[in-house]
Formats: sequence, structure tokens, C-alpha cells
Amino acid sequence: MDVLNQFIQKNEKRAERYLEVIEDMMNDYQNRYDFAEETLVGIYDHIIENNSITDKQIQAVDNIRKSIYER
Repeated sequence: MDVLNQFIQKNEKRAERYLEVIEDMMNDYQNRYDFAEETLVGIYDHIIENNSITDKQIQAVDNIRKSIYER
């Protein structure tokens, strides 16, 4: 397998993992992530359409997840 295919495969796995993370956040029974719904939906849609996620999108999701503990 060449380097490009390895990179694509790694990014696809990462994207799948973050799809699950975002789904869990959007289904949070306490609605703790409602303030970031638009951002999360946008990232989710990007993952579905492109089967990838950028480093900045990962950082955004992680920051949103952390922010509920800083309130």
C-alpha cells in the first residue's frame, strides 16, 4: 500500500470515529451541546459528504466537548 492510500485510510477511520463522537454529543440527554449545534451539524455534514475530517474540525469538536466541564 502506498503512502497516499495509508493517509486516506487513516483519515477515513478518524472521520468515522468523530462521526460517532458527534452523534453522541447531539444525542446528549442533558442537551449540554445545544449551544454548538450549528457547528457540530456542519462538521457532521462535512464528514458524511467527504468521508474525512480536518485537524481544525477535530480541534473544534474536542474544544466543544471540553467546554461543558469549564462552565
